[in-house]
Amino acid sequence: MSAPRDDDREAIDRAFAELVAGYHLTADRPDPLPPLHADRDAQLPPNPAGTNTTGTNPTGTTPPTAGAPASNPLPSTAWADNHPLFVSPEPTPVAPDPEPDERYVPDPQPPLTRPRLPILLAWVGIAYAAIVVLLAAFGVRLPSWLGWLALAGFLGGFGVLVFNLPRSRPPDDDGAVV
Repeated sequence: MSAPRDDDREAIDRAFAELVAGYHLTADRPDPLPPLHADRDAQLPPNPAGTNTTGTNPTGTTPPTAGAPASNPLPSTAWADNHPLFVSPEPTPVAPDPEPDERYVPDPQPPLTRPRLPILLAWVGIAYAAIVVLLAAFGVRLPSWLGWLALAGFLGGFGVLVFNLPRSRPPDDDGAVV
């Protein structure tokens, strides 16, 4: 088959139709799976009534039950054993990993230093602004001067925190802490 030109729409449609028509021929179908419990079925006692586990005889009709008590070839729990919802292989025991002899124990952290007063007031201003925004979001009516105070507290606190950031890093500090 020759390659169609880009503007030949009919040739492209024919090639696509050929691909779709032969789609089922592109891969081999997998072999059917064996019965889930072939080994258990071999261990079951023979069924004298000639019925299989679905309750029908080989001809496809249900066996007659007139007058005779129904004999159940399997105990009541055997059906659940023969028809599990999920089948998984038996777990294989795994040896525990040997623990290393040395464990890393980090040094205790030094206590936090007490913040300076301007930084503490900056965080209070930002927290106050966040509280006012939350109260307004939940529908609490506040005077307008509290809103302006919250805006000033946020802007002032943000400015103080940015102003107190370090201006440069030491030349040997790459930022990683090990």
